Amino acid sequence: MKQNRSRKANPKPNGPAGERDPILGIDFGGMYREQCRRSSFGPRTSADWDRRAERRSRGEGGSDYTRAFLKRVDWTGLETALDVGCGTGNLAIPLARRLRTVHALDFSPEMLRFLERKRKRARLDNIVTHRLSWTDSWKEVPPADLVVCSRALAVQDLGRALRKLHRMARRRCMVSLHAGGHFLGPDVRALLRRDTAPRPGYIYAVNLLYQMGVQATVDFIRSVGGLGYESVEEFLGAVRWRIGSLASAEEKRLRRFFLNLPPDRDGKRRYRHGFTWALLTWETNP
Repeated sequence: MKQNRSRKANPKPNGPAGERDPILGIDFGGMYREQCRRSSFGPRTSADWDRRAERRSRGEGGSDYTRAFLKRVDWTGLETALDVGCGTGNLAIPLARRLRTVHALDFSPEMLRFLERKRKRARLDNIVTHRLSWTDSWKEVPPADLVVCSRALAVQDLGRALRKLHRMARRRCMVSLHAGGHFLGPDVRALLRRDTAPRPGYIYAVNLLYQMGVQATVDFIRSVGGLGYESVEEFLGAVRWRIGSLASAEEKRLRRFFLNLPPDRDGKRRYRHGFTWALLTWETNP
């Protein structure tokens, strides 16, 4: 069987004979990179994610986002999956319960360590992990029927990443991106009293896929964040993770805000705010 590793999506003119669709000439990749440069929410290294692994492993598998994502999976013809940016396995684990093999890829060794721990607890032996980044070669990773990339497309070259995902998928891709670009709720942003430039929105991915000759369907997943914080310092650390260093006046306002949150029965305080994720799905072998 010929692998689809070399298959490419090629843009085609959509207008009358001899006319090229003008949208194909727009540099959406350059516009995306410029918005990344301006954004208040910068890129993260594997070491950054290592430090977040334990926290991210808490309760992710049962989140409203995870349930909504899995509900939208078309399982027709699927035997294998590739989970890019798999984290601690909130999707890889349930995918492995339905499919023959799941390849889970992440550049954070700590994320993969927590995934391996979850895999053993679930008594699953059909998950293969790969410690790789977006810029590494994936030549040792086999193509899969389904390729998912869930909330893991904070890359510098979005067009290259989308083409890479497309090439790895035998049947379809499912990619989710933050629809709003902000990773803090409006109440906390108001307390900061500074302008925060958002991450690039999902529309860049839609347009870049269109330029590849791919018409993706767009759905939206609305979820509520709300992991518990055991201390005000843990809460402040979560804000710094998203926005960087905090001035003393900002810390003071955020401390008051956090201490006014009602504690749950477990003694933790939860800062809850809504997220809207854009879910892009497309067939690679229609």
